[in-house]
Amino acid sequence: MDNAIRILLIEDNPGDAGLIRTMLLDHGSPEFALHRVETLHEAVLYSREQPADVILLDLSLPDSTGIDTLLKALTDIPDKAIIVLTGFDDQRLGVQAVQMGAQDYLVKDDIDSKLLRRAIRYAIERHRTETALRRSEEAYRSLIDDVFDTSMVAVIILNKSLETVWCNEAMEIYFGIERGQILGEDKRWLIDNKLKCIFADPDDYAARLFAAYDEETYMDRFECRVVPDFNRQERWLEHWSQPIRTGIFAGGRIEQYNDITDRKDLQFAEQEQRRFAEALRDTAAALSATLDLDEVLDRILVNVELVVPHDTASITLQEGVEVLVARHRTDIVLDTQEMEAENNLHLENIPMQYLAEKIDRVVIIEDLQTEPTFASAAKKANVHAYAGIPIRLEEKVIGFINLFAQKPAAFKAEDGARLEAFAAQSAIAIKNAQLYRQSQELAALEERQRLARDLHDSVSQTLFTCSVMAESSLRRWEKDPARARELMQEIHGLTITALSEMRILLLELRPEALTKVGLKQLFEQYLVPIQSRRGFNLIMEIDEVPALPPKVQIAFYRIAQEALNNVDKHANATQVTITVRNYHDHLELMIHDNGVGFNEATRNATSMGLNIMRERGEAINATLHIGSAIGQGTHMTLNWLKEDHQRDKTYERKSGD
Repeated sequence: MDNAIRILLIEDNPGDAGLIRTMLLDHGSPEFALHRVETLHEAVLYSREQPADVILLDLSLPDSTGIDTLLKALTDIPDKAIIVLTGFDDQRLGVQAVQMGAQDYLVKDDIDSKLLRRAIRYAIERHRTETALRRSEEAYRSLIDDVFDTSMVAVIILNKSLETVWCNEAMEIYFGIERGQILGEDKRWLIDNKLKCIFADPDDYAARLFAAYDEETYMDRFECRVVPDFNRQERWLEHWSQPIRTGIFAGGRIEQYNDITDRKDLQFAEQEQRRFAEALRDTAAALSATLDLDEVLDRILVNVELVVPHDTASITLQEGVEVLVARHRTDIVLDTQEMEAENNLHLENIPMQYLAEKIDRVVIIEDLQTEPTFASAAKKANVHAYAGIPIRLEEKVIGFINLFAQKPAAFKAEDGARLEAFAAQSAIAIKNAQLYRQSQELAALEERQRLARDLHDSVSQTLFTCSVMAESSLRRWEKDPARARELMQEIHGLTITALSEMRILLLELRPEALTKVGLKQLFEQYLVPIQSRRGFNLIMEIDEVPALPPKVQIAFYRIAQEALNNVDKHANATQVTITVRNYHDHLELMIHDNGVGFNEATRNATSMGLNIMRERGEAINATLHIGSAIGQGTHMTLNWLKEDHQRDKTYERKSGD
């Protein structure tokens, strides 16, 4: 028995203990000598008198449970091979146990005699090897110190009382604190009084380390940023620490700090580039979502914040050498009020923008208050840094983007590059909005001119005719009363026609009136009465149509109106038929005339009237078809799919995808 392997079984379950005893001893071999205790406390006392070669440890004991049982066993029964023998089939727990110092982690239900015997032998041999290695390492402690001291990984070693017993030169470099101020000091005191203040997030740094000290656990790596000072540089460190289980500093800790500044710089650069790309994408989407110039300018100022952070921004638009402050933004508040007259400035009176146009690139001024040209205005506005760029389109400067910051040197060279990309997008958006505004103004002018022509061609001519006929009726009143009465009746009819035509012209100015009645009533009230002066007979066959969305009803009326205008001007027709059919899924408008028609192949595709009708149809998602042939008149069909069925079609397309 003297050569038998001494096994200490810490197991309070008699059944499990009996099963383990059977696995080890029932073969009659004197290879093992087994002693059982039921609590961890008994095991500690027994080990002081009768040290075992290997310990079989259950994690559920009367005086200790869970992984803390292993931690206590490693602490209170040091330098022994320990095999965790438990009923918990938990792979994560097993890995943790081995990481903490257990030689193996066995689940009771999964073992047999052969496996258990082999695990015991292997554990003892591994433990002997580890012990020999540890002693060898201790023999070369001075050499290791020399290696550590020249390493650029900062290392701090603490004893069981958490006093700093050793640190290397890298620690002095990274922390900016001499070793003499650290060695021998309690690490908790050092954190509170000397160390945490050097980090950007001192409370988080202290909390992480204190938690590891209290729990005596391994600490996952975490990153911390050192703030610069006169005796240290700004840098990023990765911290990692673990308890020291054995050796002269058993119960203490070893802490390491790796310099990861280069890695973080690359990471930040990548993140910044990604944010910049996303900001440009969002900006492009925002600017392309509207053609209203005022809204475009507002969105430029909102989105430039995503590209280059600042405190104040403005957009100035340029006409020749005249500059208008079009938009101004401060503290996230948009000033959309009309700018005062004094905001119309001469370019040469704005030195920053004048300079930006001359050198044709971004202008960055670190501190306006130190520049004689800008100092007075900058102090009044409480700004220091400036970044500005011309908004250039087709070699022409159309405006400027101006950014200001209260902090000096707030803008860097990379901000200028980003501002250039943003200005290019803004130039296109501003130009499109300006063109759109010009087109709207041109359309309004053309509409006014058309109304003037219609007023002259219809109401004015009718009233002139009424005036002539009234004068004639007065002359005939005594001599030919019957004829005078006929003339008065004709005058009455003409005034009714003039009144109807005036109502039509008023509708051009107040389109909301087009939605006050149903589609059938609208056509009957406003299309029929004015046909007396046209050269064709109008026939209408219109179904009763439920209330339509306002934009749809207006579009149907305008298209019908434009079609009748085209017939009157070009078709030389004697009859026009308007048909409206209300189907369950769509509404159909058909207009047919018996005029001269036209050749579709040679017809000018950009005909204004036809284009207007197509645009109105597209605006309500309707389809417009126009067919014609020489001598066969013209047939137009407008089909609008009702909104419920539009949603069904959209769903079907998505499902098909």
